[in-house]
Amino acid sequence: MKSMTGYGRGTALVKGVRVVVECFSVNRKQAEVSVSAPREMSAFEPRVREEVLKCLARGKVQVAIAVEEAAGVKKFVIDSDQAAIFLRQARALQKKLGLPGEVDLKTVLAAPGVLRAGDEEKRDLWPLVKKALGGAMEALVKMRVKEGGHIQTELKRVAGRMADRVRRIRRLAPRVPKRQRENLLRRLKAAALPVDLLEARLITEIAVFAERCDITEELDRLESHHVQFCETLDLLEPVGRTLEFIAQEMGREWNTTGAKANDTEISRLVVEAKADLDRVREQLANIE
Repeated sequence: MKSMTGYGRGTALVKGVRVVVECFSVNRKQAEVSVSAPREMSAFEPRVREEVLKCLARGKVQVAIAVEEAAGVKKFVIDSDQAAIFLRQARALQKKLGLPGEVDLKTVLAAPGVLRAGDEEKRDLWPLVKKALGGAMEALVKMRVKEGGHIQTELKRVAGRMADRVRRIRRLAPRVPKRQRENLLRRLKAAALPVDLLEARLITEIAVFAERCDITEELDRLESHHVQFCETLDLLEPVGRTLEFIAQEMGREWNTTGAKANDTEISRLVVEAKADLDRVREQLANIE
């Protein structure tokens, strides 16, 4: 199990050029990647996103890329062929127009295409970026796994408490229909209505009323959801969405149990279980 929050940093160094990549991840229902990089490295962004998405299924990841160059590292390339072409054409134009003076080095370097950024170096930066990104994502995933382990332990503990309350309610459940039936009969007698308590239709209505208070099916489903929840916790693949769905189904069953039981002690246990379920949902918001 992995959390969706984490941080990782990776570096790669070749020939005086160092690439530093930092990755931050936070909660998000879907997988989302944003990249912050120097303008000359913007072409790498699709490949960066592709590499990041290989490592995670959910969460927003912010990737920051920086390039550091040692002093003396060549940052520009002079295209001597382009410079020669420009100089030849400039001198031909000067002769044709009869202009005085000489074409100096400053003028040649200022000509379009003569002085440019080192394209060869930029093309070679992707292996550095990929290596640094790999190191950053490895560290980030390790942090997510570690945090996920803590959350898994807490979820199992809280789920155990809810399972215990299901068992306690199951022991109390048989008295609910009986109490409801007794309460109804007592009210009928107290009302002093001319009703035959042995009349078949009345007995049937009492039985139906008592049946509506039966929470056996809800407890069976809660136990089933608990088993499924705990089994899912131990899976290796991303389980966040599955656990959220199971928790949603648990919530429905707890609500129905509380509404049908109409018993003070059971209601108290249901309230405690729903409070634990809220804690579970808070934790699940950070699970991949």
